[in-house]
Amino acid sequence: MDSELTGRTAELMLRVALGNPMTTAIYEGLCAGNSQSRVHGIAVCYAPTVEVLRRAAVERKTLILSREHPFFLHGGLHYGYTSGGLEAALKDDPVAQAKRELISANQLMVLRFGGAWDVFRPKAASLALARAMGLNPIEPDPRDRSRSVVCELPRTRIATLAQTAFERLRAQAPRIVGDPDAWVTRLGVLAGETDPSPALAQRLADQKIDGLVAGAGGTVDEVDGAIAYFRDVIATGRRISMLAVGYGPSQEPGAAEFANWVKPVFPKLPLEWWPTPDPSWIPR
Repeated sequence: MDSELTGRTAELMLRVALGNPMTTAIYEGLCAGNSQSRVHGIAVCYAPTVEVLRRAAVERKTLILSREHPFFLHGGLHYGYTSGGLEAALKDDPVAQAKRELISANQLMVLRFGGAWDVFRPKAASLALARAMGLNPIEPDPRDRSRSVVCELPRTRIATLAQTAFERLRAQAPRIVGDPDAWVTRLGVLAGETDPSPALAQRLADQKIDGLVAGAGGTVDEVDGAIAYFRDVIATGRRISMLAVGYGPSQEPGAAEFANWVKPVFPKLPLEWWPTPDPSWIPR
């Protein structure tokens, strides 16, 4: 019965529903908690913050399905970290320790789905971001496995899209790279990290693209050189501007969509999407 599911059984059910892509995605699956604990309810979120975990404990949502890892970056306390150092650095960290204790004391489990979902539906996050901003994505080629999507829109200032992101995504600190007064008519949309290659270069190969809406790595947005790359694109003569909405706000619509998709996998369990507010802000 669903009411007697353990975390491990829930993980296996999710793997089957996703076509078992977790075998190719590192730092995924049940990455915190006792996998034999019972699942009383499920919360879906972008980031399993302490606030989310405390709420889960109160509301008995003992399984948290999250886009991001509970112990920061892309490693974790249950895995070896390929670049070295992270697991050792967090071993005695008081924040990580407090989080582990919170999870253990309340028999919580955190299951990270981000990479597996991206393998299963590469464009899902970007499609959700475009729709959340009121844009109409062009139907992609079924053979296109890139993460980004394209939207055509009436001639619109990129600054107007920044206001849209503030209002519709509740992005507290959207920023523009390039001319804020630039007009755009064909927009690339790319949720999450905006790595120069292949994601950004792949989308910008379409020379008709004159604007980009991207996560761009959040407030530390030079992740993998995305902003530097884009500035160089402009400097080499291309008339184009980017709206960086922040990593978290760009991923939230996709987390909400994932919550709707995953409900039929666990039909007898209470399941909710819990949004994570944008932590950044700019004094105005």
